[in-house]
Amino acid sequence: MRRRGYSITSYTWTIMIMQYGRTGLTEIALNIFGEMKANGCNLTGSAYKYLLMILCRRKGRKVDEAIKLFEEMIHAGHIPNKELVEAYLGWKLEEAQALVDEVGAEASTLDQYTYGSIVHGLLQKGRMEEALTKVDSMKQAGINPTVHVYTSLMAHFMKEKQIERALEVFQKMQQEGCRPTIVTYSELLRGYMNMGKVSDAWNIFHRMKLKGPLPDFKTYSIFITSLCKVGRSEEALQLISEMTRNGIVPSTVNFREVFYGLNREGKQDLARTVLQQKLALRSKRKFLT
Repeated sequence: MRRRGYSITSYTWTIMIMQYGRTGLTEIALNIFGEMKANGCNLTGSAYKYLLMILCRRKGRKVDEAIKLFEEMIHAGHIPNKELVEAYLGWKLEEAQALVDEVGAEASTLDQYTYGSIVHGLLQKGRMEEALTKVDSMKQAGINPTVHVYTSLMAHFMKEKQIERALEVFQKMQQEGCRPTIVTYSELLRGYMNMGKVSDAWNIFHRMKLKGPLPDFKTYSIFITSLCKVGRSEEALQLISEMTRNGIVPSTVNFREVFYGLNREGKQDLARTVLQQKLALRSKRKFLT
């Protein structure tokens, strides 16, 4: 490509990293990533993800490089997805905790992302008390917990149906000047629905629409799924209509859940309107394109 004068895009570099990684040529994949940096190429989240997945594999694992790259990815503003977080924390948790214990009084040298990774890993493994202890360690080291740490704690308490503790975390984060994100509110809404507190979930939803952050596709999807599960598919149908009015395109899954939910509840006439809405939306999108 270079000999013919073609420029190599970020996408091309990323494909090369992925292909070399799949064949076990980790060093070459690392060298390509380094070449991307040297050439001033835009380092995409996908490039970080594929290289990290290679470094975290059981065979040929490269611990030091993975830790450095993960922290670099976070600082660059790329959010790791669930697959990457699980692969990374699957082996790093114990090493990360050992590192925190080792530095002791110099724990302030560890940034909030390192602590955040540990807390998230502990919660995933169900070690709640250890996670809370680690949050206290953050504060003692002068490191403020991030909104992601607080949201993870709150979501865990909601999952365990400990609503009082979840709300304590929610209040504490706001008192400490940590502003809840749309993910925070969405998890709160999901937690209320899982405990059958539908009116409280609606209060959170209305609060988001009035004061922000505005519900996004994921928030609507969480609410639609939850309402259909508890036999309130007609309310979910209203959310489908609201999504389209707000410029958010409902997915096939959204339509399907409401359609089947209404049929289960014996509301076949309303269920047919779901299909009509879906067809109307599809026709509109075809016309616009």
